[in-house]
Amino acid sequence: MNHFDSNIQILEKTDPGLAARVKLEPYPEHITVVTAKDGQAVPVYGEISLHSRYYPKKEAVDSLVGFEPQGDSVIAVLGLGFGYHLKEIVERFDNPIIVIEPRLDLFRAFLQHVDLRDCLQRVQFRIDEPPPKILARNETRNWEVFVHQPSTFVSSQYFEKMEQCIRTLDVLETKSLRILVVNPVYGGSLPTARFCKDALASMGHVVDSVDCDRFKDAYFEIQKITRIENNQKFLNHKLMELMGEAVVARAVEFKPDLVLGLAQAPMSAEAVSKLKVMKIPVAFWFVEDCHTLTYWKDVAGQYDYFFTIQQGEFFRKLGEQGLSNFYYLPQAAHPPIHKPLELSDEDKKKFQADLSFMGEGYYNRHRAFARLLDQNFKIWGTGWVQNSGYWPHIQNNGERVDSDDCVKIYNAGKVNLNLHSSTYHDGINPNGDFVNPRTFEIAACGGFQLVDSRSEMGDCFRIGEEMVTFTTLDEMRDKALYYMEHEEERQEVVRKARERVLKEHTMRHRMQEMLLHIYSDREEELCVRLENRKSEIDRALEQVQNDAELEAFLKPFRGKKDFTFQTVLDQINENDGSFSDPELLFLMVDQIIPKKG
Repeated sequence: MNHFDSNIQILEKTDPGLAARVKLEPYPEHITVVTAKDGQAVPVYGEISLHSRYYPKKEAVDSLVGFEPQGDSVIAVLGLGFGYHLKEIVERFDNPIIVIEPRLDLFRAFLQHVDLRDCLQRVQFRIDEPPPKILARNETRNWEVFVHQPSTFVSSQYFEKMEQCIRTLDVLETKSLRILVVNPVYGGSLPTARFCKDALASMGHVVDSVDCDRFKDAYFEIQKITRIENNQKFLNHKLMELMGEAVVARAVEFKPDLVLGLAQAPMSAEAVSKLKVMKIPVAFWFVEDCHTLTYWKDVAGQYDYFFTIQQGEFFRKLGEQGLSNFYYLPQAAHPPIHKPLELSDEDKKKFQADLSFMGEGYYNRHRAFARLLDQNFKIWGTGWVQNSGYWPHIQNNGERVDSDDCVKIYNAGKVNLNLHSSTYHDGINPNGDFVNPRTFEIAACGGFQLVDSRSEMGDCFRIGEEMVTFTTLDEMRDKALYYMEHEEERQEVVRKARERVLKEHTMRHRMQEMLLHIYSDREEELCVRLENRKSEIDRALEQVQNDAELEAFLKPFRGKKDFTFQTVLDQINENDGSFSDPELLFLMVDQIIPKKG
């Protein structure tokens, strides 16, 4: 019996992104389905039968002997086959269930032959997803793992990678890495670099940064020295070389376990080579549109790890260059910054509007937003045409908006428009293949948004429930007017979108996924490196070994993953009584050290 259509209808309600992927997958002719002696369908992948060809249901029952998950745990089922073991688990236990299956073709056959009405509502399927992504976006501490052994024979490399990632996660949750973040000189990826540093530090890692944005004025001053293009390029190259050497110099002193550069960070090939000689893995997060900024062609191959916000065509192009070091890592929100606010009366007057947009005045946005100028519409950002039609809507004299005001804009607008940029489309890019940071940031702020349809959006949000999209400019206007008048519907979408971001799409999630991808391949190297390196507290104790009182004060901090100067201050501030001499010393140093910001 063909169950595919009915299963897809159910899956479209529970996981529309997965349903869309499966609908594009042709039925796998290479998977043979045989009939077992008890009449049940059994898939055969290559020469491997994924269930007993005699009594698959009995086999499933026998495989669960001794499996007794705790009541508050999540059951993680590794491997699906045709799910006879899954159905037994659903019938026996009330726990939440996550099924991890690496093969989309097998899942397609599964939907064809198995009636899922009894389990789809309770089961979360993670199909053909990298192990680092699954582990970073799911709380794993309360997992009870059930392994479907035949699936491990079919997908041995995948499940070995999963085991490596789980072991690496255990290490990362108890040990601190030293990570050096290299900021770009300027541009839209600069805030992302700062969020990365902040998120990594909040995870207990020791993080430093090379703040190349301090060279911003020098970079632009070079353009004024000469009008001869070749001479400008030569001077720019020399400045990039200097900043690259600055990165190497900082790495020599800081001794990082990882160097992470963000898009347009000045990481020359020479600098990267020197870092590799020091046996430091070097990663680069290209948080740019590969179709607009094509410098990736010159730099992607020089890094150990190249993270992108696009896949599909971009992966094909990277592969054509002979590269295999790439990994898809979409943008995210940073909740310490992107959060709901209680706005003052002054801020409400300044920022509230029926329609809001914050961003640069790209060609497609000028063309699209012209049809909304009859509304209470506030536009923030640079690059907007100062004509009679647009200018009454342009706020802040068309100047750049800082991060604090961005958050207020997202909080204050009834409907935040989010049209991804394009320099050559009249409105919506029909092939949009990345999700911009604004999508996650507005959702984290508790703001409602309308966003143009993107091919990767379904992987991040449930369309229609957690995110409202449009595919034409007429639809953009119609939905904007509709949601301006329907507050309850707006708030329901807002609630679900914010829940999804906090659960899966924060900068902490992305940094965890990045580290799992990098160090699951370097598991042994990581363990040796951490064993041979003294912890921050051990370093501190060595430096004070001639001061018995200070040494006694610091010893209780041994074993803390995130031991820092701030760790000590936080504990001192919890003290309600009088301060000891070491405590007074730390408080005095805190007053002397200049604060950043």
